[in-house]
Amino acid sequence: MKFSFKLTTQVYAMLAFMLVMALIIQASRSDAILHMKGNQNHIQDISGIKQTNALTPEQTTALQGERQLLLLFNPKDSASVKIKNNAEHMLNYMKIRFDAIDVSAMPTDITAYDGVILTLSSLSQLPSTGWIDSYVQNGGSLLFTSMPQIDQALYQNYRKMGIIELGGYLTSTGLEMKSNVLLHNKDAKYSPELIQNGSIRVRLGSDSIVHATSDENVPLLWETPYGKGKFVVFNGSMFQEKTSRGVLSGAISLMLPDTIYPVLNVELMYIDDFPAPIPAGTNDKVYQEYHRNTSRFYKDIWWPDMLKIAAEHNLKYTGVVIQTYNNQVKPPFGAPTDADGLNLTLFGRELIKQGGEIGVHGYNHQSLTTNERIAGSFGYNAWPDRKSMSESITSVLNFIHQSFVNYKVMTYVPPSNALDADGRAALKSSWPDLKSISSVYSEDPENRSYVQEFEIADDGIAELPRISSGFMKDEFNDWATANAVTSLGVFSHFVHPDDILDPDRSHSYNWEQMRDMFEKYISQSVQQYSWLRPMTASQAAVELQKYQISEPHFVHKDNEIDGYINHFPEGSLFYVLRTDRPITTQENCKVTRIDSGSYLVEVTQDQFRIGLGDKKQ
Repeated sequence: MKFSFKLTTQVYAMLAFMLVMALIIQASRSDAILHMKGNQNHIQDISGIKQTNALTPEQTTALQGERQLLLLFNPKDSASVKIKNNAEHMLNYMKIRFDAIDVSAMPTDITAYDGVILTLSSLSQLPSTGWIDSYVQNGGSLLFTSMPQIDQALYQNYRKMGIIELGGYLTSTGLEMKSNVLLHNKDAKYSPELIQNGSIRVRLGSDSIVHATSDENVPLLWETPYGKGKFVVFNGSMFQEKTSRGVLSGAISLMLPDTIYPVLNVELMYIDDFPAPIPAGTNDKVYQEYHRNTSRFYKDIWWPDMLKIAAEHNLKYTGVVIQTYNNQVKPPFGAPTDADGLNLTLFGRELIKQGGEIGVHGYNHQSLTTNERIAGSFGYNAWPDRKSMSESITSVLNFIHQSFVNYKVMTYVPPSNALDADGRAALKSSWPDLKSISSVYSEDPENRSYVQEFEIADDGIAELPRISSGFMKDEFNDWATANAVTSLGVFSHFVHPDDILDPDRSHSYNWEQMRDMFEKYISQSVQQYSWLRPMTASQAAVELQKYQISEPHFVHKDNEIDGYINHFPEGSLFYVLRTDRPITTQENCKVTRIDSGSYLVEVTQDQFRIGLGDKKQ
């Protein structure tokens, strides 16, 4: 018996469709698409961002109802100067109008100020303390950023501050939040190893509201009503530290009812040294656990796990490339033997596909500094000059463009977070597309790191520091992040892929354990701060530009806040509103509750209004 087969038109159409799909899939796996188009994360110059103004200069000058604070400091007192510097940064970030004045030149009439911030170690440093009673009685707010010394001036005023018993000095340890002065941190506890304060033993009256205590049950932060105004007191010394600025911003918010201030509202995740050359051969620990050499481990296990975490928690990775791990600091910078263009293409393609970004860590891992002390402290070589550094940057940019021809590389992360003025100048001169530098926010007592503020520098580069790091949950990370989210609306974390290969940095955990700890940390953070927007570094740099150029003016009335924003950029701006009053109306804005008495305000036009109901009893 003979059988005959006849292919119908439908079968031919199906086969043709399958062939086309196979070609598309293959193309997506190849370099072709990446060579055809560049990245879409374009960052605009400030001059390229369309702006509108709510007020003319004359209207701005005539505006009534804006709040203003007085910041008093003693330039001869180092602790006072440190707190004053942190307070200045915080008030500038919050865009609250203020005057910082040497206490010796304190004006005699301060009734124009809605509140006074004292950074003094002793009330006796004031020209007089007689104004305190009447100023607060008549509606002013007074914030003590540290507990004053026990002296006659304090004895004359401590009961007004809510204190009914005044004891001696102590080093208080630990901290427990009794309210959400730090957003999403009510009932959070921080250990004595992390938090120590110079404090005074006190007992407070029943009308004081305590916001934080120490492990010794010493009140650390409280507010006390007095007449029409209030006292806000921080009974400690940690406002000298940059990482405590979130608590400081919370204390400032306690001074003034219905406080509203701008935030960046961004969530950033960096992978340093990625893509980078993978060590050849096997790592005993990795091979024992996963039966793979180091290269296969990263391709088969580590990177798929990282992609899964990103997908589940909506992260956008910013990976920063290392071309080679040699220690060369003198040109010419040719083709290093360990440079791996294939892995750059493989990992970089998937990094971009998941919504991430490729940036630069360096030609190698030698920090861009000519300073022998700094370089030597990391075991690195100091660069001989600016020209050599520039040539190395050109080399790594060319290396990236061999795999991603039209890709615009815009983000730099300094190796070991170290970068000096010569290195920064070399970056600027050799890299026209550079738009952001991401190092660290926290202070460095050893003075090795490139410590940043969130700002657009005079040369147009976005200074976009990171807050926390590591695969493992860490108490300092929690503390630093809570402060950064509260004060700036920023979550910014970085990890190193090679932590798993180092027994010290991995603390002898295997990758599965580190992955689970990292996933748990990310899950908790994303859930806790679910309102933050995931972004790459270059996208966040655009938001930083918009944040910096905007000039908000807020007029507080009995039942509403009227907002006027000059230099309002295209898109939206974001603000945090701290109020215990219900929201009744929203005009040209969207108000979303993010915590008890705390709201995220998305503003879509240069004028907006928020209606407020009566205070809840």
